[in-house]
Amino acid sequence: MDTHESDCVIVYEETADLFDQRRASRIRFAAANLPILLGVWVLAWILFWLYNQASISGKTASGLQIGSAMTVFVLAIYRLLHYQNLWLERRCNDAGKAWDTAEYVKKVSFCLAIVGMVLPAFALPIVFGGLFQFIFGMLLPGNRKPNISGAPQPDTPALCFAAVLSFVVAFAMLIWIFL
Repeated sequence: MDTHESDCVIVYEETADLFDQRRASRIRFAAANLPILLGVWVLAWILFWLYNQASISGKTASGLQIGSAMTVFVLAIYRLLHYQNLWLERRCNDAGKAWDTAEYVKKVSFCLAIVGMVLPAFALPIVFGGLFQFIFGMLLPGNRKPNISGAPQPDTPALCFAAVLSFVVAFAMLIWIFL
């Protein structure tokens, strides 16, 4: 008796469930990253300002008050990157691949946060984690077909506008970092 069925077909649901949040198209991913990128940029600016104030006053960045403040900001940036990684996993669900890379990026962000907390002078590289996750999520291929993570959600004009704004913010962050 043969119990193996080789001609099994999996049929996925064709209509999008509005409450199913397992997938994120490029537009939804970019729109969700707008507040994350703005938050990372503001916190990075404060970190940079704290580091400059420590160097102007002749103290090290690992001093008690400034080092503690930098640690708090590093933790806040890591929390934003962790939330961004949740959206990256949804983006991977939409593309149907690259989950291992998303997990690797999450671990790299965690390691950068630990290094930034122990050595506050190395706190600024954690910002690159957010930019890398954003760029990686945008480079994943689109998939408009239903898959095991559900059917794709329709994109609205408001989401498209927020996605364009997130590109502007990411580009401005890159310019700010390298200037």
